[in-house]
Amino acid sequence: MNRRSFLGGILAAGAAPFLPGCLGAKWRPRRKVNLACVGIGCQAWYDIQQLWSTDLCNVVALCDTDLGGEQTLNALNKFPKAKTYRDFRRMFDEMAGGIDAVLVANPDHSHFPAAMAAMKLGKAVYVEKPLAHTFEECELLAKAAEKYGVVTQMGNQGHSEGNYFQFREYVKTGQIKDVSKIVAHMNFGRRWHKWNGKIAAYPAEQFQPVSLDWDVWLGTARWHDYNRDYVMGDWRCWYDFGNGCLGDWGAHILDTAHEFLGLGLPESIEITNVEGHNGFVFPMQDTLTFKFKKLDIEWWEGTENLPEVPWKTAASKGRGKDVPDSGAADLWRTKLDPGKEIYQKDGTVWRGGSHGSLVRRVGAERAKLAPFPESPSTHWKNFLLSVMGEERTRSPFSVAAPLSQTFCLGCIAQRLNRPIRFDAATGTIPGDAEANALLRIPPRKGWEGFYRIEG
Repeated sequence: MNRRSFLGGILAAGAAPFLPGCLGAKWRPRRKVNLACVGIGCQAWYDIQQLWSTDLCNVVALCDTDLGGEQTLNALNKFPKAKTYRDFRRMFDEMAGGIDAVLVANPDHSHFPAAMAAMKLGKAVYVEKPLAHTFEECELLAKAAEKYGVVTQMGNQGHSEGNYFQFREYVKTGQIKDVSKIVAHMNFGRRWHKWNGKIAAYPAEQFQPVSLDWDVWLGTARWHDYNRDYVMGDWRCWYDFGNGCLGDWGAHILDTAHEFLGLGLPESIEITNVEGHNGFVFPMQDTLTFKFKKLDIEWWEGTENLPEVPWKTAASKGRGKDVPDSGAADLWRTKLDPGKEIYQKDGTVWRGGSHGSLVRRVGAERAKLAPFPESPSTHWKNFLLSVMGEERTRSPFSVAAPLSQTFCLGCIAQRLNRPIRFDAATGTIPGDAEANALLRIPPRKGWEGFYRIEG
């Protein structure tokens, strides 16, 4: 739902008229946001709890292709009065008029059709990261958000925490400036590592759970026979369904740098340090180098694929702090937590973690941080208040789409195990027909309509 429609509903319900620019700090509308949830287990259940805890929404519909599966029971038991569905299309057909906003927190390949359907109906959407599975899908979601004038938010929740406000302020005041390179890393084990890169075929068909609507789960993706290795989070392993480590963690580590340094889309991507490449799941490790006009970003993944860091390393037991204290660098462990190092041309290096972690200058970690604004709301509350007209979302699709498109390009380089060159003017990968085709993967028959922006 766009803000004008929601506010009109409030007035129709008997609330006093007001001007959004004159809202008092303690003002609250009488009617809460009516929220529908597409995906209700795992990460979706976490999102539902966070949205519900704001006391700004009513959960009116629960939709999950595996409705009744163990992972969905928490939501079903918590909201027994909510209407339930396995197919979001049926949900919208039956109760679109009773929905203001939609949480989309299903697998990566399923984000696009549910979000597009909701926006076409004028509903606000909160979509988990990465925004969508392909470059084209991200582009279409951004265009649809503008066309239909709806409130949008991508679910990289750290974008409403400390680092968002710190990074924005430090760039604005020139404390972070003239960045020449960013080195980002996520070196935890991933689900596909259990196969050690030795995947020679898609898994054989198995009997599917009676609670699961497999056809709807596949959505726009090409047909695969059901196998448990595709579901319950393992979808992230497969090129056909997920966006790998980059899609999972990139928006938690590189979001603020990408937005506030104004990076846009890369001109090329190089890939090195590859182990375990195959045609089905993401490699065991690799290093991607995104070359933007302004700077390069290195992305390191794989449990043993560690970048050099600007402090002395030594083995130590247990997990270390996000940023080593000055004078204790020789006690720092060899394994890095997810994060980034930001290198400036004047020799200054900033070190930061993931999500909302603050950045600090290496070598001056104990120095008092320069002030920056505090966050007025969590990411979930920011979304709901934006639907109500009180705030603006911090990760709208206009911001989230180019960030996610950058990751989609990286996934293409990983899938093909070769460098690619991207032409932003034409939105193509010139001279590489195979890579270019992966920018816009045709949907399965029957799902083509979601790829058209109407009106």
